Amino acid sequence: MANDESKTPPALATWAEVDPTRFPFDPIEVPALVRSVAPAVGQSDLWVWTEAISAVLSDRFGPWAYRWYWAPGECEQWDWITSFPPPVEAPARAVDSLLAWRRWLVGIAERFDRFLPLLDPAEAAGPGDLTATWESAIADLIRVTVAPIADDDSWQGWCRRVLQWFLTASGVPMESAEALVNNAVDKRFDHWVPLSATDVVDVAERLARNVLTLAGIAPAAIADNWPDSWPQSWPTWRATNTTGRQV
Repeated sequence: MANDESKTPPALATWAEVDPTRFPFDPIEVPALVRSVAPAVGQSDLWVWTEAISAVLSDRFGPWAYRWYWAPGECEQWDWITSFPPPVEAPARAVDSLLAWRRWLVGIAERFDRFLPLLDPAEAAGPGDLTATWESAIADLIRVTVAPIADDDSWQGWCRRVLQWFLTASGVPMESAEALVNNAVDKRFDHWVPLSATDVVDVAERLARNVLTLAGIAPAAIADNWPDSWPQSWPTWRATNTTGRQV
């Protein structure tokens, strides 16, 4: 099976590379595209087969499809050493995995669409409201990202990735977004430990403060009230009229 090594895999470091609204997608086409790649015939062919599928799907649907096996909960079944599906089952599972990946990205996009308009400084009631909005958006994204992930050693990378996407979607340059997220997440997420509510709060506060500082906006103290401008299903640990800190 030939592999095109001349193509550099997309980094998927910015939201523009994965935003579903930028890349039309017809799931009806997927099975035929997957079947157009010759199946793996042995263990040594598995990674080559995976990369060939990635090239075909990304050529047709955009860079996001290159990582068709990235959906939380899907990666485990594509362990190229221990859990890779039998060759006869692999094409159907690849189709399902791409669809799961697309559905997950659509869900993230819906959250971004909900949060981003609220981060416009012109729409905020004041610096405190803007700070609280950033913190709540970040905390919500962390919770949603971690929810489907069972492995205590894999959610850390997903938190970094989704938060970096969110910052680039808000207009922060990729290099700055990466540095801000790494600074906020720190080394605490590099261990086999479950995420705690305290971690969520700490990361949200630190990242929100640094994003606003980068934008030239001084983070302000936040009142313990839930602004009426926030969606009613959007909890915050700072509100006195919610159940408090929860993950």
